[in-house]
Amino acid sequence: MTSRPATLLLLCLLCTGCAASRPPGSPPLSSDAANGQALATAIGTPFYALFKATTCVVSTVIAVPSTAALALTARPERAAEQEAMYAGLGHNCYGSYALEPI
Repeated sequence: MTSRPATLLLLCLLCTGCAASRPPGSPPLSSDAANGQALATAIGTPFYALFKATTCVVSTVIAVPSTAALALTARPERAAEQEAMYAGLGHNCYGSYALEPI
């Protein structure tokens, strides 16, 4: 069994590996700002992923029964409402779970 400090070190290294670099074409940052952004991205990624996963689960719990109920109605705008729910669910659940730098 690995020791607790070794496990924490491995976890920190894995979280640092999730950090993303700045998008191409972004304005340059000072070295202090770049270091702070790298640290915030590395530490913030696990929290962002947790919050995004929680949002995805809550959205699914709300959107799936709602679209099923809409399917049973004869509302003229039913298809547009279902499409809006699908778009919201896709926005909340898909995409990167890594915190992107500005």
